[in-house]
Amino acid sequence: MTILDTHRGTRRTEGVRTHGRSARIVAKVLKTTAEELGRTGYAAFRVEDVALRSGVNKTTIYRRWPTKVDLVSAALLAFAEPPKPPESGSVRKDLLALLENMVARMSTPLGRGIVRMLQVERADPELEIVTQRLSAEHLRVRHAVVERAIERGELPKGTNVELVTDLVFSPVFRRVHMGKKPVDARYMRAIIDVVLAGVKAGAARR
Repeated sequence: MTILDTHRGTRRTEGVRTHGRSARIVAKVLKTTAEELGRTGYAAFRVEDVALRSGVNKTTIYRRWPTKVDLVSAALLAFAEPPKPPESGSVRKDLLALLENMVARMSTPLGRGIVRMLQVERADPELEIVTQRLSAEHLRVRHAVVERAIERGELPKGTNVELVTDLVFSPVFRRVHMGKKPVDARYMRAIIDVVLAGVKAGAARR
């Protein structure tokens, strides 16, 4: 999984080994960082705690990620990096695949902790840089799925790409985040079907 430094716009893993012991250290530090973020939040997050819990020397961590925001950026991207746009040839199947990916990540204890942290502390200027970049990458993938459906004639020309993705993903995200009702494949398929039917009906009236 690619680990990007969104704060500085460079790859922090360039020039270092990305396999073997080095890869295991990176994975351990980033997983511990994500867990700490979910446990303490961004404001109270300390690199020293990551070093203690992961068993990785603090100097080693700072050498690869010189600042707190560097480390947090890498951890969030490692956890929530969007998948490649699926290309099944069916917009319904592609949207369902993306929804299932989102729900699977958010439904774990780690995912719930990170989502909770992002909701509470998103206004932090440093964290906002990371979340905006991450959000933009997810939107790019979702938009690509709808745009390809338009190109192959599965959806009508003039379809509002942003509106379609908002209507599909927002209710599922909200339900998972609230945690009061289950989110299963039937519910996700129902959301997609309602939205796609609305798009086609709207085009027929134009």
